[in-house]
Amino acid sequence: MSEERLPIRIWLLLWIAISAVLIVTGFENIITRSGWDPDDQLRMVQLRDFMGGQGLFDISQYRMNAPEGAPMHWSRFVELPLAFLILILAPFMGNAHAEMVAGTIVPLLGLGLTAFLLGQIATKLGGKYAGIVAVLLTFLSPAILMQFRPMRIDHHGWQILMACLAYATIFWPQKIRAGLVLGAALSIWLHISLEGAPMTAAFFLLLGWRWIFEKAHGVRLFWTIASFVLSSLLLFFGTQKGGIFAATYCDTVSPPHIFAIIIAAAIMLPVIAKAPRNRRIRMGAAGVAGIAAVGILLMLAPQCGGGAFASLDPLVREYWYENISEGLPVWHQKLGNIASLLAAPICGIIALAILWRPSFGQQRVNLRIAAFFLLYAFLLALLVFRTVSVTSAYAIPVTALLVTGLFARYRKSKNALRRIGLVAIMLALFIPGALVNKIVPAPKPKQEKPVAQNTEKPGPSCQSAKSIAALAQLPDARFAAPFDMGPMILLTTPHQVLASSHHRNQMAMHDHIQIFRSPPQTAKKYIDKHMITHIAICPDEAEMGVYEKRDPGGLWANLAKGKTPNWLEAKADMGGGIKIWKVKR
Repeated sequence: MSEERLPIRIWLLLWIAISAVLIVTGFENIITRSGWDPDDQLRMVQLRDFMGGQGLFDISQYRMNAPEGAPMHWSRFVELPLAFLILILAPFMGNAHAEMVAGTIVPLLGLGLTAFLLGQIATKLGGKYAGIVAVLLTFLSPAILMQFRPMRIDHHGWQILMACLAYATIFWPQKIRAGLVLGAALSIWLHISLEGAPMTAAFFLLLGWRWIFEKAHGVRLFWTIASFVLSSLLLFFGTQKGGIFAATYCDTVSPPHIFAIIIAAAIMLPVIAKAPRNRRIRMGAAGVAGIAAVGILLMLAPQCGGGAFASLDPLVREYWYENISEGLPVWHQKLGNIASLLAAPICGIIALAILWRPSFGQQRVNLRIAAFFLLYAFLLALLVFRTVSVTSAYAIPVTALLVTGLFARYRKSKNALRRIGLVAIMLALFIPGALVNKIVPAPKPKQEKPVAQNTEKPGPSCQSAKSIAALAQLPDARFAAPFDMGPMILLTTPHQVLASSHHRNQMAMHDHIQIFRSPPQTAKKYIDKHMITHIAICPDEAEMGVYEKRDPGGLWANLAKGKTPNWLEAKADMGGGIKIWKVKR
């Protein structure tokens, strides 16, 4: 393992450069404070509510599905750095500008730290030049950059950062410090999102396996478990109203998860401390701890055995969940997305295969660890495609090692043709997704009719912050609007909405779907039940196409054909072409 250090000055200069590029390219999203998707928009709404006095333990969204409000599964932990910066900056520049600055700084800091950690891993594996290459690869990775852009304030970037911090500790020689940091990183990752559970299991699997076959590894495992338990308890009781009597949910750390963590730790910590010489005892303890943890979880929360969405309403599952491709396996994705986003992980796997044969000693051990995490993460990405960002991150250190080796060959080679070939391969490893996109281009949308040339300056799109903000001109309203429009309405107007793409509000989501898919007179019952005053639609929303195709007799299919029921009044379009109907009372 290399004793060289990642050159801090180079990392810092590269981070400043990429940050400047991301600020310029994302300037519109910064000044509108609208982020990049409905999660960012609703996170900003939640942040404003929190800073406006809503309790630390109360994460419901009360302008959705009023008067009950929509229960949310998000952690306040992600909002705290944003709130801290806004509190400091608002007195000097006003609240709006403070939100812009905080929403820019926090994601970019996460990007810089992620690049530093991956560069640090590569430096330890192959020297400072490998570290610099790893930093460059991080700053060129679309799968990583898209989660750390300015105003990307949701939890996805935090997940990548914690994944990289956890991975980096595996290569730290200081076992106690590494264990303490690893346990804390894994607990924060799980607290932010239970999507981190499979990778958390991978870390404990590796540490446990090494301890079983060599008890000296017990030091790192002991402190990882101790830190993991303590951090999990602090995060749970520090953010969860009701403590161990809180409601059980399968999409976040709940009392059954806490009991499972405690019982596993209660079995493992004494055994590790006693350091039994017999390998079978160590293996038995690890097996009993794992079985006990899974057993108590399934005993206290059997509904969680099928995953976070096992108890989802069938109608919501059919119309909403099954149309969110990022949460589905790879075979449900578009070929272009598969090819471009999996290109970097596949390059990492190829790099492992090339580097494996000449490796020996500690280098072979390190590559074995890298192979375990990369292949595990790759299989996970095939099953849940949105985890591809973590997989891409884990591919970077080994890809950096290969690029460094290829560059060394380039410098030594005197053959011009070979040098050109080596440069081409290195460029392909730096931007594999872009190269694949040239080979496997995204399918172009079909055009039924030729489009006439429009020489006028295009206006804002229907779904943009500027367009939807126009709805603020209406008197107090409660909207039925497409799921992905809901958060933007909450962000840019004082109005209310029925539902959005956030699954704990599934009963309101069920009724939202029924409004648009049911015949007009049936839809009216749901409209009245929720006291909806207006319907607002961007006609090109993908969700509306689903209703029109599946339910040709439904309310939206009728509205799309210009057939307005007598209990609705069509109003003039607003914003960038938002269709508005007012409910007659």
